[in-house]
Amino acid sequence: MNYYTRRQLIERLQIAHDFLRELEEEHILMRDAPAGVREEFSDVMLERARVAANLVEDLDVNLPGVAVILRMRELMAEQRRSVEVFMERLLESPPTWPGDRRR
Repeated sequence: MNYYTRRQLIERLQIAHDFLRELEEEHILMRDAPAGVREEFSDVMLERARVAANLVEDLDVNLPGVAVILRMRELMAEQRRSVEVFMERLLESPPTWPGDRRR
């Protein structure tokens, strides 16, 4: 996992310092680096800030709307991972049914 300073985030995403501050105030972006690490934001937060900037700039979504969209996006990703794990387990050991003679 990579971590970034505020300045690195601003430069990499080409966003305004005020926009970064607004993302933090709305709890869209938060410091998530481990204690003792000089950088403050992980790749996850970099991606959140990138998506937020695109939503605001390209689609004129307000920050509360951005927060909802990001949460829904993350829930969908979690559900996708759960389904993938379920399918892997199902393929490893298919269920047997009562009376099934393939046991």
